[in-house]
Amino acid sequence: MIDSARAAGPGQSETRPLFVMAFGPSLVTLVSTLLVGVVVLLTTSTGLGAIAPTVAGLWLAVHQVPVTISDITLGVLPLIPTAALVVGVARAARRAGGEGRPLADLRSVLLCAIAGPALFTAIALAVVNDAAGRFTIGTPPPLTAFVATVAVHLGAALIGLAPAYWRDVARFLRIPSWVDDCARLAGRALLTFGAVGLAIVVVRLVIRWETVFELVRSGNDAVGMVSLVLLSLLYLPNAVIAAAALPLGATVDLGPISMSVFSAVPGRAPGVPILAVLPQGPSPWYLLPLLAVPAFVAVQVGRRCAARSLDLGPTVTAVAATAALTATGFAAAAFLAGGELGGFGYAGADLLQVLGFTLGWIGLVGVLAALVLQQAGESRAVRAARRAEEEAPSGYTTYADEADVIDDGVTVEIEPAERGDHDDEQREPEDEAADTGDFDALAEQPTEEVRPVSRQAAGPAASKRERDIADIEELDSYTFGQ
Repeated sequence: MIDSARAAGPGQSETRPLFVMAFGPSLVTLVSTLLVGVVVLLTTSTGLGAIAPTVAGLWLAVHQVPVTISDITLGVLPLIPTAALVVGVARAARRAGGEGRPLADLRSVLLCAIAGPALFTAIALAVVNDAAGRFTIGTPPPLTAFVATVAVHLGAALIGLAPAYWRDVARFLRIPSWVDDCARLAGRALLTFGAVGLAIVVVRLVIRWETVFELVRSGNDAVGMVSLVLLSLLYLPNAVIAAAALPLGATVDLGPISMSVFSAVPGRAPGVPILAVLPQGPSPWYLLPLLAVPAFVAVQVGRRCAARSLDLGPTVTAVAATAALTATGFAAAAFLAGGELGGFGYAGADLLQVLGFTLGWIGLVGVLAALVLQQAGESRAVRAARRAEEEAPSGYTTYADEADVIDDGVTVEIEPAERGDHDDEQREPEDEAADTGDFDALAEQPTEEVRPVSRQAAGPAASKRERDIADIEELDSYTFGQ
């Protein structure tokens, strides 16, 4: 019985994380949407009879599936609930995947990550389709719903497994190490653009604080005002991503309203406080210096790539790969943050402009900056790489990183210690040289028995060096004595 219990133990310990992976984040999401749906229905004086289609619609909205209500399609959905779901799925995948598993065993984790949510999406579609005849909610395309659900959960699971298995995957797919460096540079560039976008939104809200308070007061009662504030907070990431596209020179649209660093077309916007950032007149002059942001990012990318290799080909390849990764990530974020906003039309940054301008800024300016820095040698990282290449033996290629460069620019050289300083410590007493000239006389001498050297000669108080010498003498005595 004990053996059978032990045999069943590992199976249960492996099945439980997979079960949590399949249904844990989805159940938490359903409970959260249920609570939100109850609050929404009670505050809007709507009966709880619509709770099932409300929860189903919220489930689809969390997965960025466009929702149609009263023939008005809402494609611009808040990103904060989706981000919270991604974090939960990533943590569950990290626990289910563990560390040290073969890559083939991760298929069960990925299948569980998409199987459970796909089941809940199918149920949600059935509920919405059944309620479409009795309520004003519309049924989204099933293919769009399933693709969005699988993309969210599969992407989140890969994010959770990446820290433990990325090296094995890169080795299996034979991805060169410089691609990892380019991905890190692209991530830093995206974070920089995001920080600038957040600063733009905050500054615009502070400047237009009167309009913000007027929009909050439009909620009439306390419940309405709190709802408007919470709705603005939920849409804050969407506004930040749209504002981050402004330094590139891209245009941000909200139906007939458009805004860029060069021009602006004002108009009437929905009464949400976060939309107070939209222009009410010509484009502000203080937005023009924002064009220095992508130039700064491109120069930093070029400087890091120039320090990786002093050859033209690898440098250009690294800058181009970083530009492509940054542009793809930025365009994907803009796609998620934008969409159709009912009768207003498209809301968000222009996707083609975001993709093309990011490639142009980082690709062209980054390559130019890398070539200038390599020729002029003004970068400390480039100078360190050049010194390493000059000091390396012939036939070797060296690379330098910023971590290898000392802030004060002084290179510290470690010189080998003089052997003469330690001669007194390491010199052993020399044995008297034996006279081996007369071999016959030596042969006539009586032989003596060679006895093993006792380890007691090197007692506990002896130094490590003396104990090592005693071990060697003992080994020699046994070897030659026999």
